[in-house]
Amino acid sequence: MSSLLQQELLKLVWVNKLYTSQGLKTRDGHCVVVIHPGQINPAAGPDIIGAQVEIDGVQYSGPIAIHVKASHWRQQLHHIDMEYDNCILHVVQEDDATVCRVQDGQPIPTVTISYPDSLDETYRYLTDHQNGSLPCGHLLRSMESVNRYHLLTRLMIERLERKYHDFLHLYAQGGNNWNEAFYITLFIAIGTGKNKEAFTKLAQLVSYSNLCRVKESLLSVEGLLLGAAGLLNTEQTGRFPDAYTVRLQEEADHLCRRFGIQPMQAREWEIRKCRPGNHPVIRIAELASLLCSKEFLFSRLIDCTSPEEIRQILSAETSEYWHTHHLPSHRSDFSVKRIGEMTQNSLIINLVVPMMFTYGKTHGNEQLQERAIDILEKVEAERNEYVKNWSQAGILVENAFFSQALIQLSKEYCSKKRCASCNLGKIILCSQEKPLSLSDIL
Repeated sequence: MSSLLQQELLKLVWVNKLYTSQGLKTRDGHCVVVIHPGQINPAAGPDIIGAQVEIDGVQYSGPIAIHVKASHWRQQLHHIDMEYDNCILHVVQEDDATVCRVQDGQPIPTVTISYPDSLDETYRYLTDHQNGSLPCGHLLRSMESVNRYHLLTRLMIERLERKYHDFLHLYAQGGNNWNEAFYITLFIAIGTGKNKEAFTKLAQLVSYSNLCRVKESLLSVEGLLLGAAGLLNTEQTGRFPDAYTVRLQEEADHLCRRFGIQPMQAREWEIRKCRPGNHPVIRIAELASLLCSKEFLFSRLIDCTSPEEIRQILSAETSEYWHTHHLPSHRSDFSVKRIGEMTQNSLIINLVVPMMFTYGKTHGNEQLQERAIDILEKVEAERNEYVKNWSQAGILVENAFFSQALIQLSKEYCSKKRCASCNLGKIILCSQEKPLSLSDIL
């Protein structure tokens, strides 16, 4: 186990008093009484904040640093960081070095703690699991529904909060323009798998303001987007451009020059083994239709109160040319190309709900935030490996509210082995004021 993982466990041990507290002394033999262990610091700096201890009858309040070995103090460069001068205590598992304050060179009291071996055994079992294996699945499955809902709600809010910060970042990048932030997020959300970065780059190349200048013509928007994406070159497929493709190429050349756009290279897109309906060309044609057919998309979506209303806005159909083509100048069987229900659900989950939540939070509109969560509860759960793994562990994933929570759990805790920071992991590690044994888990 890495020292950083072990350090995370030590933080949990300290704040939950899972260590042997009797006869706690510093390396110099001074008696230590923990009045309040404090809380784990969620930000940078000392590991514990708000702690209160008594050393030889004198009370101290402030932050605490925690390391597996005292020598890690220097390894993590705390010996040159003034922020750690305020530490009232240094808690370690192995005291192999003296640590001192930067300002006056005085040693910081260091105390060594120990805890039951069973806790280490349980923690190793949780963090050593293989990808897809969910050793805590049984606990989530056996929880009372109220407790499980409460835990998943917190995870889902965590995920929304992360998306809130992502959206605010794009909002600031776009000159504090909600439409610009929405536009870029739309491209990111519709980009699947390996093409997410390419769609993001395309949205940055063709700004929302420039697209709005030509949005009265669907041909112009298609030409601008497909040309900027570098996807109008028919030579790669060994075909001569048909009349419609020639018109698209002419529009692309003119508008890219007009807006000073250097088109992408076709190789930047992942198109191998790509189903026709998911091909970037078709996705971009659908985006063009959506952006041309709807006025004030952002404000219209903000006002929606149900998934059905959102789907009506998102149900864009491509121009007729693409009904018989899936690539420029490449004929195919007739098929009406439109944003399908599965993609609409993905856009609701990854675009509309976070956008609604963010707008509501920044404007102090709790009703809008609650409506965003309510819509999430009415949308079908995603189908991906994360959700599949939890389903196989016996967890009923009823809707997108639950799937988003479980994706957050998988990505931010399970995959990163942050069991000591996970509320589910904490229940296992701190159960009944002592860690569960492996027999309890298995």
